[in-house]
Amino acid sequence: MAREARDRYDLSDVIGPYTKLEPRGASRSEKVGLCPFHNERTPSFEVNDDKGTYHCWGCKAGGDAIHFLMNIKGIRWREAVEWLLGAELPRVSPEERARRKAEDEQRRAGRIALARAIWNGAGPPGRTPAEVYARSRGITMPLPDTIRFAMTPRWYDPESGEAGRDYPAMVCALQDAAGAITAVQCVYLQHGGREKYRRIREGQAVPAKLTWGVLPGSALRLGPACDRITLCEGPEDGLTLAQEMPDRSVWVSCGTAMLHQIALPPEVTAVTLAGDNGEAGHKAVLRAMSAYRAHGLGVDSVFPAPSFKDWNDQLNGKGR
Repeated sequence: MAREARDRYDLSDVIGPYTKLEPRGASRSEKVGLCPFHNERTPSFEVNDDKGTYHCWGCKAGGDAIHFLMNIKGIRWREAVEWLLGAELPRVSPEERARRKAEDEQRRAGRIALARAIWNGAGPPGRTPAEVYARSRGITMPLPDTIRFAMTPRWYDPESGEAGRDYPAMVCALQDAAGAITAVQCVYLQHGGREKYRRIREGQAVPAKLTWGVLPGSALRLGPACDRITLCEGPEDGLTLAQEMPDRSVWVSCGTAMLHQIALPPEVTAVTLAGDNGEAGHKAVLRAMSAYRAHGLGVDSVFPAPSFKDWNDQLNGKGR
């Protein structure tokens, strides 16, 4: 009876009245939102409809639909089961779940194929705007093989195959735990690489960095897989740390929200989290420390000097 009650609905429909959930990544089954169990400004509450589970990286709340109802309503296990059996929510059949899973897998495969096509169309960064950009950020070391240069669009239509005009970009290869490329982050450039791409649209700056493929779980590797890695948020910070600490293997999550989600290979047994200063950076490190310790890894953290926002600013003497 309990399994029937749990599997009858999408967990996100059960949780939806208590917090707004947004899709995450390529999968329709994965959603994220603000935790309904504690006050927060940055979403750390994750829901997976395919698995029927939720988890908060902030307060550590987690479980299935029954656990959620018990905790949010303050009711007992049997009452939660009865509530689910009597709820007027959209029912989801096993066939519908199987169809969704197949669609998610197809969508994921398409995104990864696009990322690999961009990577395969890119070339060495030497004497290109990608190298100019790296040097402008104080990076003097040779750029690693996971950095390339490409002329590549800023938008793609996955259904029609249409794409926009090409722009120069520093292309970063992101790899999963097995070392396969599953995403690329493109740092779009202008003025021959002396600056990141800058445009204002409807009063807002458009992002200079766009990621193609499947980002969650993957990382830009600026060094080999080994027993201890240093993990940071952005490519510029990663290159800075790799240059300043040539004896350390530096990896990059390519996003603050991704810092805790890297799928690490078995060789890695310890992680040093090199965070950014500021509230978002410190919260990301705390969440990542919790996540990696839960996987049995040794974890510590370091930050730039307080007067600098990030590691690259510290390298270049650009205080906050």
